[in-house]
Amino acid sequence: MKKGNTRKERIEYQLAEWVKGNAIHNDVDNECCPDFGCCIPKNLQTKAIRETFAAANEDQRYRMLMVFLGSAFAAGSEKKTYIAGSSEFEQN
Repeated sequence: MKKGNTRKERIEYQLAEWVKGNAIHNDVDNECCPDFGCCIPKNLQTKAIRETFAAANEDQRYRMLMVFLGSAFAAGSEKKTYIAGSSEFEQN
């Protein structure tokens, strides 16, 4: 996925595609879509939730992201998950 020259453009593209139901991983910046549905397909949220997220303000999005993160951990995955700012993440 390389849609945009800047990180902001890539995030906006990824978000628009995710809202449509196309959960794509941002390989350039190595970022999952908000619900991690690109790497954990069973975690893809309903269209109504994706649309609510897209229309939400920053505080509301943060709260939703925490719910999505909890769901991703509960779903389990063979992939490693890193939290930005953690010492493990910084080493990679």
